[in-house]
Amino acid sequence: MEFKRFTRKVELLSPPDFKLDLGKHDIIVYMNRIKAIIFDASGTILDDIQAVWKANSDAYHAFGLDGFETLEEFRARFKLPISEFHIENGIPPDLVKEVDLKFREVYPRYASLVSIFPEVKDVLEQLKAREILLGVASNIPSVFLREHLREFNIEDYFNAVIGQEDSEEQKPSPKPILATLERLDARPQEAMYVGDMEEDIIAAKAANTLVTAIIREKSYHPRWRLERQNPDYLISSLRGLPLD
Repeated sequence: MEFKRFTRKVELLSPPDFKLDLGKHDIIVYMNRIKAIIFDASGTILDDIQAVWKANSDAYHAFGLDGFETLEEFRARFKLPISEFHIENGIPPDLVKEVDLKFREVYPRYASLVSIFPEVKDVLEQLKAREILLGVASNIPSVFLREHLREFNIEDYFNAVIGQEDSEEQKPSPKPILATLERLDARPQEAMYVGDMEEDIIAAKAANTLVTAIIREKSYHPRWRLERQNPDYLISSLRGLPLD
């Protein structure tokens, strides 16, 4: 998988009838051999936004605080790291840890709402066949992340999995991505990160990897928020990964 040096406008790679024009936002893609692809989990390989929304709302209600009445409201206000998300939504700093613990307590009630996106397993199979190292760098609590990967029979595709407790910091810090690269024995120049949030793009750029942002109907962040961070690529399905 060779990336030749060229200048191009960022465009949505799939489906072909969904066009994205960023005007003069040109990018340079350097000639590199891509050895590793690291994925965000939520909104990228896991369709979990309903479960995360409901569990966060329950956690807020448990402390007598307003939750998120609609999924649209939750999506509009969601950000990383989780501690900042809570504080910006009215959680006193001294309650953040307790709210997070309550989230972890109630999340299993909604785990049945989680699924993987339809193309995920097929794309992972193809990438493995090309001998590309695969990793996950996610802010999901590690125990839930690994449970989901096992449940959907995709854990064995990944050479490294980094969840919330496996890194000193959460995205938008680059540390989760850098920790995954270390486990994969890959350099940033040999890697691509794929995610659906602004913080994914910020983290990947800070880690000096290529970054592909995915825009799904069930993504955590809408197109305009991803655009303003100027990812190297924008796609609407993992089948659109720029591999050739």
